[in-house]
Amino acid sequence: MTEPTYFSNFPNLEYAVSVNKAGHTTDISIKDYFRLLLPRDDIYKEDTLYTTYYVMDGERPDQISYKEYGDEQFYWVLLQINGIIDYNNEWPLSSVELEKFILSKYGSWPAAKQVHHWETVETKNSDGIVVLPKEMYVDEDFIYYYADSDGTLLSSLPVVVTNYEYEERVNERKSHIQILNARYIDDYMRDIRIYAKSRLPSARSFVDIRL
Repeated sequence: MTEPTYFSNFPNLEYAVSVNKAGHTTDISIKDYFRLLLPRDDIYKEDTLYTTYYVMDGERPDQISYKEYGDEQFYWVLLQINGIIDYNNEWPLSSVELEKFILSKYGSWPAAKQVHHWETVETKNSDGIVVLPKEMYVDEDFIYYYADSDGTLLSSLPVVVTNYEYEERVNERKSHIQILNARYIDDYMRDIRIYAKSRLPSARSFVDIRL
């Protein structure tokens, strides 16, 4: 994998990891990671900054970086744009990892198949108009009554979602990420360097600072 140059743009900070009784600290040098840079939506409004990308089973950020930008080193761009700080918990799990996670969290497969919640199903009248949105949390005994276009009284019952299905959904949502259009990767890198040098974005910076 190509060594990412992003981190070399930032200075080191002296970070205190311990303090003795005399008040003297033990410091280590770390990179200044305490500001998050994100692309600005008000720049290049006439173009599309982002593309929706579906993370395949077991696919890593560095693999997507190589596929989209021709270089593995831009994996941090993917994480930064999607606001991912805790990779282990915020990046989608592979199918094998998900199975292990569910078993570990719920303790057994029978427990994983127990009810997590009840929710509504999308309900339309005979005119095709949605009268009840889907995936609203409700009680098990919830019944939604509505009058159809001809005046007929109808009802909609909730459905159960198991712990297993719930975790699958959560992981599925994580699989839909945004990636920076490849045409802007050089602009993004340029403004990272500008920020790192001046500690402030330029007047027409491609990035915003998020504390």
